[in-house]
Amino acid sequence: MADQVLIKKINLPAAGSLNEDIDYICRSFGYFTERDKRDTAGRIFQLLVKEACGGSKGLNSDEIADRLNLTRGAIVHHLNNFMSTGLVVRSQNTYRLRSQSLQKSIEEIKEDIDRILVQMLKIANEIDVKLGNLYR
Repeated sequence: MADQVLIKKINLPAAGSLNEDIDYICRSFGYFTERDKRDTAGRIFQLLVKEACGGSKGLNSDEIADRLNLTRGAIVHHLNNFMSTGLVVRSQNTYRLRSQSLQKSIEEIKEDIDRILVQMLKIANEIDVKLGNLYR
């Protein structure tokens, strides 16, 4: 389950560009920042998405660093961010999307969010009842 999920409203990309579509998902999760001058997060995310579609069991941080010509430290930093949202998981020293596809990974994150919101609504209702602030 995700520790923290940030969702940003981003303008839809123009139709027809696979990389721009993948970047849209990455941006929507808040992974692009002004500090990321080399688009490191986007490049890592694109690689992981494409690997998932190829049936990959995952890549270790050294393999990702080699393929993208980046430092292992930069890779691990971004992978940790991806893992905190539940989008990427680590298993046996490899990193991969949470599920076998990007769509399924996002659906599972949505289920996590829905579970949290149900719990929050239950507690909010209990608070309102205790305070006599009934909402119908």
